[in-house]
Amino acid sequence: MACSTIVIDGIEDKDMLVSVATRPKISSPEYDFESTYIDGRDGSVNRLQYIKDVEQTIEFNILEDFNIKSQLRFVKAWLFNAKKYYFKDDFVYRKVKRVEIDDIENDIAEYGKFDVKFYCDPFEYIVADQTIKVTDSEMIINKGTYKSLPRIKILGKGKGTITVNDTVVALDLPEENIIIDSDVQEIYKDDTNYGLSMTGEFPELKPKDNLILVNGDFDTIEIQMRERYL
Repeated sequence: MACSTIVIDGIEDKDMLVSVATRPKISSPEYDFESTYIDGRDGSVNRLQYIKDVEQTIEFNILEDFNIKSQLRFVKAWLFNAKKYYFKDDFVYRKVKRVEIDDIENDIAEYGKFDVKFYCDPFEYIVADQTIKVTDSEMIINKGTYKSLPRIKILGKGKGTITVNDTVVALDLPEENIIIDSDVQEIYKDDTNYGLSMTGEFPELKPKDNLILVNGDFDTIEIQMRERYL
């Protein structure tokens, strides 16, 4: 049975004249914990330090009616510069941190086969990311299996608060459409940073239900969900 089409940075494998011969295994990320023993308490106390990156190996092949060496140079550039990829029969993508390409089997001038190792962010991210508009208050659902780090646009200016579950963010905004980005931990508009206009922690969306409250001079925000999966 043929493997599904892979899309890397918006370019399908067929556009590069290659195809996926073997898909990667379904990976589960590894957790790194710090374990401590406390006098008078049985068993260890464990604190999650971080979740490790995931390695995905994909086998590609190419078969044409001409010498493929020139085309393989373009293929390698496409792969080495990869930022994200997904398979068209799935609804999630992976963020790529670095790529390794094994030696290419090329016994016949028209044929090549090779393995590519993608070192990826621990999470899978939804391809069709949704943006939800919230006015005053609303319960929104994070369908992912791990907390997400949303991008929030404030459609207004002035003083007010945004509450996400138990996290309260106080704002004093001189302009409209300022962005709170919980992934990069910045509040900005275009190239201007507004860190002094915000007090509080950057919001996170837990899996399932999240209560959002908006108060003050502005009453509407747009939340890019950035749902992700382990």
